[in-house]
Amino acid sequence: MTGSEPENEEPQPDEAIDEESLDDSEPDSEDPARESEPPAESAAEHQAQPDEDRFGIGSRVVLLSALLGCAAAVWAQFAFRTRWIADFLESNLLQSAAERTTLVAGFVAGAAAGAAAGSVSLLRLWNKRRSWLIAEQWVWFLCPLIALPILPIAFRYRPWQNRHQALLIVVLFGSLVVETLLTRALCSVPASVQEWWDSLSEQFPEKLRRLGPRTLVLVSALGYALFMSFFFVRWHYKLHTHNFDLSINNNLIFGGLHGRFLQSTVVFPSDPGMYLANHAKFGTYLFLPIYALWPHPETLLVLQSCLLGASALPLYGFARRHVSEWMAATVAVAFLCYYPMHSANFSEFQNVPIATFFLFLLVWAAETRRWLVCGLATAAALLLREDIPIGVAVIGGFLLLSGYRSRQGLVIASCALAYFVYLRFHVMDDAGEWWYPNMYKDLWADGAKGYKSVIRTLITNPLFVLNKLVVEKKLVYLLHLLVPVAFLPARRWYLWAAFLPGIMLTLLVTNYDPPTLFSFHYVMHWAPYLFLAVPVALEAIGRGLDSGPARMRAAAATMLGASLVLTYNYGAFAARPNSLKGGYTFIDFNWDEQEANRYERLRSLADLIPKDASVAATETAGPHVSSRVQMFTMRHGPNHADYVLASSKELKLSHTRPTLKAAVESGEYGVIKRNGEFALLKRGADTSMNKQLVIDWLL
Repeated sequence: MTGSEPENEEPQPDEAIDEESLDDSEPDSEDPARESEPPAESAAEHQAQPDEDRFGIGSRVVLLSALLGCAAAVWAQFAFRTRWIADFLESNLLQSAAERTTLVAGFVAGAAAGAAAGSVSLLRLWNKRRSWLIAEQWVWFLCPLIALPILPIAFRYRPWQNRHQALLIVVLFGSLVVETLLTRALCSVPASVQEWWDSLSEQFPEKLRRLGPRTLVLVSALGYALFMSFFFVRWHYKLHTHNFDLSINNNLIFGGLHGRFLQSTVVFPSDPGMYLANHAKFGTYLFLPIYALWPHPETLLVLQSCLLGASALPLYGFARRHVSEWMAATVAVAFLCYYPMHSANFSEFQNVPIATFFLFLLVWAAETRRWLVCGLATAAALLLREDIPIGVAVIGGFLLLSGYRSRQGLVIASCALAYFVYLRFHVMDDAGEWWYPNMYKDLWADGAKGYKSVIRTLITNPLFVLNKLVVEKKLVYLLHLLVPVAFLPARRWYLWAAFLPGIMLTLLVTNYDPPTLFSFHYVMHWAPYLFLAVPVALEAIGRGLDSGPARMRAAAATMLGASLVLTYNYGAFAARPNSLKGGYTFIDFNWDEQEANRYERLRSLADLIPKDASVAATETAGPHVSSRVQMFTMRHGPNHADYVLASSKELKLSHTRPTLKAAVESGEYGVIKRNGEFALLKRGADTSMNKQLVIDWLL
């Protein structure tokens, strides 16, 4: 028939028949059986084919049916008999050997029932003289249900608490299985199911089909912003933010309101201008108009949460140009569910996470040829911190080398690289010594220090550098980053460019742990670039000749499933204790009367300090009084500040107790008020209460 012959081969006379003429012609009088055949169905669905491989088809049907039956039995036992599952998954413990026997018996019974059901379906088709391919198509269509037991296992948080590595391995292999099964199912959709779905889709209102995806993204972004803002501020009120880093950043931007830019008395009390040697956060001052409305640390916490939530909008705008609207919405929702980003959100206020919005905006604007927006977004991203230009340069280089926006990509990459080199190796070096000189110590070469030495080692001895990269903790770190996106950015070699900023800024670090821990803000040197690569990877998969669209849909569904499983166990939205980790600490979403009273006691002392006075404070009390020009941390001593605000619960810090004791015993400061664990001291005040403070606090 037409379309079935090989090229350059002449059809035989009895084969050169047009298919459409057969469909439109009257039934052949010599074949009355044709009159009863439904015209929309193929003959293979109604009568057995004499050349069918019945042994092969039958064995596949029975095997898949057995697996489906076993999966149903496992799901039933794990979904409804729940008390023993945590110990079973964590320690392989059951109350008795009989329970394990019952478990195995259930698996066997389920498999037997499934195999029997498959055999019965084959027998019925045999009796009706219909093709066994019908049964095979249905079992392949239903085969994703084989992964059903994963649901009650993965969506049960207790066995996986603080066992990230174990669950990541489960999700990784589960994703491989699920994606394979989904692809096979989408390639085997029965005609009746497809007709039902097409009919159902046509009944959806046109407005829903047109506006549904963007509405979903808007609602999700707003929900993220509100949720994170509320709980991040509450975390601050629970006294879990610190001088390092919230006080530093709040003091920096507050100083900007008074004409003191990039000067930090928290980090460098004797020479605040030295801060530029550590970080170049010029972009912080882009938010001065917003911050000036309410100059408090809470403003920064809400700003960070809102910008991360809003990042889903330009990401969706970019993704929808490469994949369908609903698939683009899936990418955006997966981004908002990305649990390493949740951890970064709670890792104090940082410029690296908020750069994500401008990076997505940059790429979306370049994609849609909005060059003014692209230029402004590029400038904002470059100014936010000195390491962001590396990622911007990678984006520009990708646009250049791909030939998609080559001229504009060249401009972006050139500007980013020139700015980075000038800023990092001239402006910042001239400002003073880098604050973290030992982060890359193992990669220093020939006795030289700093990032220049690291670059020389990277160029001259890449095998040595590779040896420092391929270590267990960094491989686990990559699992945290890549499993939630189903390794999609790794599936096309040209998308490995998305790894470059993270490799340069985190994996190369050898002597400092936070950059290679998923719970710190450094993960945002990875997240934006990975999620920009996801829709491009999906588009490339969809263009594949071998079941491309089916593979693309299966990959997107798998990514969303992996994201939901991991965000349920380790993300913020469950609002569960010991779930989300921010920095080194698990985030506690609860709020009780004791914590409310503790915060009120702190505020009662903080409100006594004049707004223009200088203050030295202990680590978690400091952020609440950091909206001032001169603010110091007690880990460096009081530095002759006008007031000292201290908490007895922070004296376990070895660097705080000695400095506080010295301040109290020096006679320079006198206790003016105490409230619970907090004490307020004033320079030059009466010292009559100092002795009792020393006794009570065991100074």
